[in-house]
Amino acid sequence: MENRISHEGIVTKIDGENIEIKILSKSACASCNIKGACNMSEMQEKIITIPSPKDKNLSIGQEVKISMGLGQANRAVIFAYVIPVIILISMIFILNALKIDEGINALISIGTLIPYYLILYLFKDKIKRKFEYEIQ
Repeated sequence: MENRISHEGIVTKIDGENIEIKILSKSACASCNIKGACNMSEMQEKIITIPSPKDKNLSIGQEVKISMGLGQANRAVIFAYVIPVIILISMIFILNALKIDEGINALISIGTLIPYYLILYLFKDKIKRKFEYEIQ
């Protein structure tokens, strides 16, 4: 059986073919006993829209558990963090080798991420189909 990453959530909206689920994303600090002392805790509400499962009868306000395969989660991390860091560091080294001023180097390197994120945005529907959540 494939390892899965799961979150507890609440159904907030049902729209025929899609369901919106609100999950509470917690950092490691959020569950710490002394989180109030350091003010570093972070809890965020996130809304996830997934296709409505045909075999489940869900209602607004119902608590559900959604999960995603570990391989899919790793792919998301690669798209969101690894590739941009590789692009950024590569550009810094390339422009440094070309003896470009450090300030200009930093601006150009950060600017190279704009086309990357634009491409992700343009292909978001195709990418979204590769990430499937399962309601348990």
